[in-house]
Amino acid sequence: MLDSEPLRTRRNLLKGIFTTGVFPGLLVAPGKAPAFAVPLAQQNPQTINPEVDTEAFNFWNTFLEREAEPVVAIGGQARGGGASGDDAQPVFWYFGPEGFKNAAELDAEKLIAKGDVMVSVNTSTVKIAAADHETFRQLQNAQIRVDVAQKTALLPIIEAMSYTVVGAMSYAEAKSKGKTGGSKSSASGGKSTAAVQNISVDSDAAWQKMQNIPLPGGEGRWALNLEAQRKDSLFAQVFQDLVKGTGRFAPVIGLPGIALSALQSFNALYGALHSRPVAIIRTAPTRVFATQEALQRTGAPGAVSGILLQSGTYVLVPAKQSPAAEELNKYTIMQGRVVPPKTAPQELDAAAADTLRETTYVTFDVEVRPATLLGGGEAKKSS
Repeated sequence: MLDSEPLRTRRNLLKGIFTTGVFPGLLVAPGKAPAFAVPLAQQNPQTINPEVDTEAFNFWNTFLEREAEPVVAIGGQARGGGASGDDAQPVFWYFGPEGFKNAAELDAEKLIAKGDVMVSVNTSTVKIAAADHETFRQLQNAQIRVDVAQKTALLPIIEAMSYTVVGAMSYAEAKSKGKTGGSKSSASGGKSTAAVQNISVDSDAAWQKMQNIPLPGGEGRWALNLEAQRKDSLFAQVFQDLVKGTGRFAPVIGLPGIALSALQSFNALYGALHSRPVAIIRTAPTRVFATQEALQRTGAPGAVSGILLQSGTYVLVPAKQSPAAEELNKYTIMQGRVVPPKTAPQELDAAAADTLRETTYVTFDVEVRPATLLGGGEAKKSS
């Protein structure tokens, strides 16, 4: 792509928007986004990026209008996945004292009884399967996005909010023989190996706020999207200086507590920056229930479609790669990594890379605790 003066100007403008905190500034008046926000969401995306990917733009521009149905594995088949039926839709696995269970099928009686909750959703580890690692190597740019949104606003006079973070990675191929991506697992002949990365960023303020997310009424929505991008996409050009080719995910956008109307404007711009992405894990927001009361409020708690949220580790796996519970329960989780029991601490990365080699996953350390939030008890019956 020619690096013309208009392109350089547009790229510098976009980088300035993200890095100077303009979008977090939309929080100044929740529910009342600045005047430029609505036109941004409505304008032709080609005015932002002449090479816009229409499918990606449509996905993100309608992201908040979508609702994914959880995937449940039954006899090697999968049901759910929302209207698209995309096999990149994740299976939400929960790991607790009883091992691995599908998070859509947890025991509701073990949820907090009622009221409001504070939720910590701390991204822990990304493990990339060998085949997906090859995709990242070829496309040389990747990004991970986590969204946790409220169902009910803290107060009737403000909007419900979302807690959204985006991390980016530029692929940096290791120079040693037979290794591509820094994994300690054995590989030879230049073949791609699985890669394991710890992406918990304690020093980053935006990611820290994912550890204190208020869910009034105990209900919200959760989405994870992990994808590869062409190196010459506009997104890659905007962020290539920020990630500095380290080969590791780095947080580059933090929108903690952004009003949903403002997030919609951001999504329009975010979608316009994409260029033929390859989805590894892709999902619209999925309903989550953290209290028994929230489930009862739906009017059909036995038939509701959503994820049950309780303290523990959640492992999100693309449906097309997801093992059965019987296979998963041969393993345990240590420091966010799926590994054989009794794995030595110094061998965790190597063991994780060699365990479930054809499976990509992202792990989250989740904590759910009761809270008293202003207006939270006013939650209406959930549709």
